[in-house]
This record gives sequence, C-alpha cells and structure tokens, in this order.
Amino acid sequence: MNTELRNAICEAVADFASADGAYSDTAMLVINPETLEVDIADEEENPELDYYDMMDFVDADPENPGNWLPLDEAIDEVAESYS
Repeated sequence: MNTELRNAICEAVADFASADGAYSDTAMLVINPETLEVDIADEEENPELDYYDMMDFVDADPENPGNWLPLDEAIDEVAESYS
C-alpha cells in the first residue's frame, strides 16, 4: 500500500469530518492518478481525475451525534487500488 497516499486520504477525510458545514453532502474525494495528489471537490470537474463519494469514507459517531468517524477499511481499499 502507498503509505503517503493513505495518509493524504486520511487527512482529507479528517478535514471533511471536522469542517462541519464547509462541504456539501455531495462532496467527493479527488485523486489524481498520475501524481496521487488528493483533494476535496463538490463536483466532478476533470474526467482525468478519480472521484469518490466522501460519505463512503465516514460513518456517524454514535457517541457524538453530528460528528463523523473515518472508515479505515474504505480508506485502505482505495489506497491499495493505487499500489
């Protein structure tokens, strides 16, 4: 697994999870398959980039309603697909 990519995905997911209201419900994780740069976008703007629904990387925190928890399994699955 590409550890740098996994860490970049984790950072983006953490940013999304902690920025209440900063992103739309349709926010997407964006990965440039050539450079492995990671970003967050509200819509698919470039067909040469890979887009993933950001909500696939988080789950509701049962102990803190309104907060999100990262889903490590989903993050790992995507990071491994770029190995």
